[in-house]
Amino acid sequence: MKNNYNFPIEGIHRHVVKYIKLLPDLSGQVVLDVPCGNGKASYEFMKKGAKVIALDLFPEFMKVSEIGASYADLSEKLPIDDESVDYIICQEGIEHMPNQLYVLQEFNRVLKKNGVALITTPSNSHIRARLSYFLFETDFYKRMPPTEIDGVWFANSNQEKLYFGHLFLLSVQHLQTLLTISGFRTERRIKTDVGSTSLILGFILYPIFILFSFLTYFSYKNKNQHVDKHTRTKILWDRVKLNILPTTLIYKDIFWIVRKMDNLDVTVERLKSMQRK
Repeated sequence: MKNNYNFPIEGIHRHVVKYIKLLPDLSGQVVLDVPCGNGKASYEFMKKGAKVIALDLFPEFMKVSEIGASYADLSEKLPIDDESVDYIICQEGIEHMPNQLYVLQEFNRVLKKNGVALITTPSNSHIRARLSYFLFETDFYKRMPPTEIDGVWFANSNQEKLYFGHLFLLSVQHLQTLLTISGFRTERRIKTDVGSTSLILGFILYPIFILFSFLTYFSYKNKNQHVDKHTRTKILWDRVKLNILPTTLIYKDIFWIVRKMDNLDVTVERLKSMQRK
């Protein structure tokens, strides 16, 4: 009989729990939770019937005894076989990693074709964060930029490894590019908590975002003529829409559902075809 763990349902985890609860029965499905932390997401997937593989740089943080956790470093190759996982959840992990492209490529490697990844991370694209970065290169105007004082959150006592803080926060545009060149398609961008400052600023600044998004698009759309017009237009126009989405401008966190479309070798060949000859 499963224990009843009373994990706090707060912050981004509220939205994660809601999403998982709406999934169908996952019996026979394999879920990779990395970094798993105390196991709050692992627990929700376990209740859905999934087999959960929980990995973390600090596996001792895991609280779900039915699952347990093993050591893994996201900056290294994951101890998971190729194309053996149906779902990956990476909750508040990628912003701590210096090589985020490698992380996503590893997710591609271990996911089955059409496998799904749930990725959450603080957003560096909502209006308050953009304004704060303009003022002092920080994501929050009441906080100093990350320094060596608070840039390292934990150190592994058994190895010479550091767990970094929010040194590598992502914008939505950057994340979308990393996902695309890692063989993923973004299927859904889920609403998270609204930033009150961003909402207030949005009433004032939204027309400016729309205006400059269109101006940038029309000034750039005829570049890269080596890519066919239809493909070029679709890619650039999708980025305009992403820039002015409410989920981009007023929500404090990114919560995206992405699907593996191709293996890395296929993705690389597709990207090569778009390069200048």
